Amino acid sequence: MAKEKTFESLLNGEFRWPKVGDRPFTQSENWEDNAYIDPHGHGRLVMMMTGYKKAADLMVERAVADEVDRASLVYPIIFNYRQFIELSLKYLIATYGPTVGVDAVWKTHDLGELWKTLTTVLDGYGHDDPDQTDPIVAEIVAEFAKVDPKSFSYRYPVDTKGKPIPIAHNELDLSALADVMEALEGYFSGSDGYLDSLRDAGP
Repeated sequence: MAKEKTFESLLNGEFRWPKVGDRPFTQSENWEDNAYIDPHGHGRLVMMMTGYKKAADLMVERAVADEVDRASLVYPIIFNYRQFIELSLKYLIATYGPTVGVDAVWKTHDLGELWKTLTTVLDGYGHDDPDQTDPIVAEIVAEFAKVDPKSFSYRYPVDTKGKPIPIAHNELDLSALADVMEALEGYFSGSDGYLDSLRDAGP
C-alpha cells in the first residue's frame, strides 16, 4: 500500500521542467539564505570533512525511515562516509605531519596508505595508545579500503572499461554503519586535539 501511494504521489505531484533563465549557481538577495563556501584550503577541508559526514548521517536518518529511499541512498551514504574518512586522514597528516618530518599526502585515495602515513605521524609525536584504540580504527579503515579501494565502487556501477564493479555486501545495516562512523569521528576529533597539544608543547 505504501509503495502504491508513493507511485501515485509521483504521478500527481508538481512536475518541474527546465525553463529559460534557469541557472544552477546563483546568490540570494538575502545573504543569510546563502551557503558560504570557504575560499581557503584548510578551512574548506574542515568543512568538507564535517559536511560529508553530516550529509551521510542525514541520509541514514531518511533511509531508515523510508524503505523506498533506502535502496538508492545507500550508495551516497557509503561514498560520503568513505570520503569523510579519507579527508580526515589527509587533514591530520597535513596538519601535524610536517612537524615530525612527514609531508602531506594529496595524490592518493588509498585509505590503507593514508592510515599507514598517519601512524608514522603518531609515532613521531611519541603517541601512546593505552586503550588500544588504534588497532580497532585500523580495522575499520581497512574494511572501507577493501569495500571501496579507489573510491569508485559506490559512485559508478562499472569501471572505465565498462566492466561491473564488484560489490562487497548485498545487504547493510545503515544504523550500525552510522554508529561506527560516529565513533570514528570521535577518534579523529580526539586525535586532532591530542596532536595539537603535543605540537604546542614542543620537543
